[in-house]
Amino acid sequence: MANPEHLALIKQGSEVWNTWYRKHRKVTPDFSQANLSQFELAGINLKKAILTQANLSYADLSKAQLNGANLAKANLLGANLNDANLKNTNLDFAIFSQATINRQTIMATKYRQVYEIVNHQGKNKDFSGVDLSNSNLFRADLSNAELSNAKLVNVNFNSANLNSAYLYRADLTGANLQNADLRNAYFSHANLTSTYLAGALCCGSYFKDAELKFANLKAAKLSHKTMIDLKWYSVWEIVNRGAVKKNLSGADLTNANLQGANFTEANLTNAKLSNSILRRSNLNNANLTNTDLVGANICGVDLEQANLKGAKLKAVISDRHTQLSIPNTSKTKLLVQAKPAVKSNTPAPSAAKTKLQHDVSLSAPVEDTKNHQTEVEVAPKSHSGGRVILCLGIGALVAGGYIFWNQNPSHPLFAKLASWKIQIEQLRK
Repeated sequence: MANPEHLALIKQGSEVWNTWYRKHRKVTPDFSQANLSQFELAGINLKKAILTQANLSYADLSKAQLNGANLAKANLLGANLNDANLKNTNLDFAIFSQATINRQTIMATKYRQVYEIVNHQGKNKDFSGVDLSNSNLFRADLSNAELSNAKLVNVNFNSANLNSAYLYRADLTGANLQNADLRNAYFSHANLTSTYLAGALCCGSYFKDAELKFANLKAAKLSHKTMIDLKWYSVWEIVNRGAVKKNLSGADLTNANLQGANFTEANLTNAKLSNSILRRSNLNNANLTNTDLVGANICGVDLEQANLKGAKLKAVISDRHTQLSIPNTSKTKLLVQAKPAVKSNTPAPSAAKTKLQHDVSLSAPVEDTKNHQTEVEVAPKSHSGGRVILCLGIGALVAGGYIFWNQNPSHPLFAKLASWKIQIEQLRK
């Protein structure tokens, strides 16, 4: 939150603020999340100021010194940035819609390009190889744009127009494509890892050979004209139409985002679900015989009624809502990561690891604290084997000692143990 003293000063205008700031050079101005909408701040000195998520909509920032400031996620809707100095300023995810800049405005090429795209200057343009990562391109028009090999990591394309855009080998990792128009867009060999495609129009989109690992395809609008690899089409079908009683034996669903999917009574024998996201999915009475679930996220999943015979459950990610019953004939290593039941203000070490081996009662959910990982070896209890080994060991020691005494009659030890030897000889007779 913004510093109250700084807010009181800036409300008095640029002159009052600049006078105070000249006397307090070592102070870092803090206006994070401040509402400075429509403020008259022409010529103000806000070098290295913190303005993250600040509302500067329709503010007059002409000739403002904002070099080195942090304006990440700031709202600059309709703001006047003419002649402003934005050198080395962080403008990630800033809103530039309807803002004004001129040639004298100093800002990085990346942010100037974002400004141009947001203000309807991206249609039919060539942006191949450009880096627009961490940008806010909400409702931007990039129809028929050339974006091959572009870096578009974490870009907000919510409701953007990418109709017929060429995105060959573009990196869209973590991008938000919710409600975007992707009709006839070309994504061959593009990286769409962890993208959010809910509500996106994908009629005629080309996703062949694209990487859709962990992509959220829930409510994405595909049609018979959509070109997509069979694996990812299967994922789309499962999350949107369910997989109740479906035969998915041997299916490759590795690294798939299957959150909330309905697998009731589905046949998943020998299926590959390693590292998949199954969070809050319904696996009631599903057949998971010999299924590979290594590294899968099963938070909030009830697996008590599922058939887990031979299932690989090493390193599954669980929480206190996970219901997991392990057959007493199996021996499986689980790496469980979960959130703590009670919040704490003391941060836990990020690399903290605890190794614990014990017996887990059947049907009991396994829990752990945040940022801690617990390796649990599940195996039936057995004590009889240890007792047999102990008895055999004692017998071997007695026999070995007896042979030694017979072969070394002159050893000093026999002076003390002579009576024992006589008793043993009598017993042998």
